[in-house]
This record gives sequence, C-alpha cells and structure tokens, in this order.
Amino acid sequence: MLRSVILLLLVFSIALSQSALQKKLREDRERKAKEEISSISKDLEEKLKKIEEERKRLEELKKTSKPKEEQRPEVQKLVDIFNKASPDEAGAIMNNLEPSLAAEILLNLKERQAAAILEAMDPQKAAEVSRIVLERRGKR
Repeated sequence: MLRSVILLLLVFSIALSQSALQKKLREDRERKAKEEISSISKDLEEKLKKIEEERKRLEELKKTSKPKEEQRPEVQKLVDIFNKASPDEAGAIMNNLEPSLAAEILLNLKERQAAAILEAMDPQKAAEVSRIVLERRGKR
C-alpha cells in the first residue's frame, strides 16, 4: 500500500513537473511572440513615419512647382495652321505677332517647321522669340 502511495505521489509529481515544464515552454513562446510583434510594430511605425515625411515633402514640391501650362484651344488652332503653312508666309505672319505668342506657337510646332519659320522671320524678331523659347524650355 505504501508502495502504491509512493508510486501515486511519484506519478503526480511527474505530472506536475511536466505541467510546469509545459507552462514554462508556453510562456517562453508567448514572450518570444510578443517580442517579435513588438519589433515588427516598431519597424512598421518607422516605415509609416518615413512614408508620411515623403508625402509631406511631395506636397511641398507640388506647392512650389508651377503647374504645366495647359494648351489653350485657340493657340492649338494656330499651331495647326502654322504646321500647314509655308515657312515664308508663316514667318511674315510671326513677325507681326507678339513675341510671347510666337514663342508659344513655335514651341508646339514640329521642329523642322519651327526652324524654317524662324529662318523666314525678321532676324531681330527671330532672336527675341528664340530667347523666349529657350526660357520656356528651361521651365519645362
């Protein structure tokens, strides 16, 4: 009988020690999982912070950069006309246009046509319009 009581106590003791061991293992796994979650959370927070900083920087850039000028429909019509006109006729007409309008038209013409028109224009007017074209190309 004593033997069975000792055996029973021994089994109970082993069961308790296995239960304690399992509990310790479970606690270790939970601790490691919490540490990993914490680490991942910190990484995500840092990345979100960087993304937010980049978003703010892009917003500032948008505010400071000028929006691209939209092509006015009437200018587009003139561009189409000058693309089809002879360079001599177009040059004579361009001599009488305001330099900024002439430059806007030339910027939107095919390069060969624009060059031929500039060649047909009054040299002083062509130089002034070319200067404006260069300024505007630098802004694009």
